[in-house]
Amino acid sequence: MNTEGTLQAALRRLAAAADLVTAAQCLLDIGAAVELPAPSVIDDYSSDRLLTAEDGRAMASVLGWEESFQSDWVDQKLYLISPIAAVCRVTTKPFVWDAVAVAEAIREARARPPVSWHLTPERGIYGGLTVPVHLPRARTGSVAWLAHDPNVDIRAVLDRHGEQLRLAAHLLMDLVYASRVEITIENSPPASPLSEREIECLSWAALGRTDVEIGESIHRSHTTARFHIDNAIAKLGARNRTQAVAIAVQMGLVHPLGE
Repeated sequence: MNTEGTLQAALRRLAAAADLVTAAQCLLDIGAAVELPAPSVIDDYSSDRLLTAEDGRAMASVLGWEESFQSDWVDQKLYLISPIAAVCRVTTKPFVWDAVAVAEAIREARARPPVSWHLTPERGIYGGLTVPVHLPRARTGSVAWLAHDPNVDIRAVLDRHGEQLRLAAHLLMDLVYASRVEITIENSPPASPLSEREIECLSWAALGRTDVEIGESIHRSHTTARFHIDNAIAKLGARNRTQAVAIAVQMGLVHPLGE
């Protein structure tokens, strides 16, 4: 079967997959067809929690990633400094990257404490093609295929097969999030709505106001403002105020003040 036929067959199987282990094999088949044999899935760049398959294994393990790559990602909090993650947050289009250039960007950033970036030629990674996927509740993730061969023209892979890879990434994330009813807007707990004050404080936060400025606006102390923001973050299941604002906007709770 030629490359195009292999991709189409893998996409059909991925669309029909009912579990992540089956889906992982589809990603591996797709990667082998386009000479990018190392798929990688990140379902939330704001979290150190690795995506797990239904059998309890880390999805990275199912996809063949060594434990050292996984531990580096979590222990060194590489998700917080990844230039790849930064690009994913600001675009919807697939993009290619060079491992040497990414490692150099990490060095130039002078992360504190110093980190050891893991996607390098020394560890068998020469570059990759990443598909950003923007998800419910202000999450950003990605599906990528990485090169073990320095001679693979990743840009040519993007030009020829970018749309199929983009479709594969979204099919995979549909499967990831289909089983997570607790994070869908439709299933937000009705017993924990935001109070009027929490909505008011988040609305000011959406305009970029600090705790001190929000406190002045609501005629309370900055600690009170922060208290209401923290409550909203907890109720919305967010990790920080930026994500809380984004979730509240998606749910229609926050609108520009004065409208």
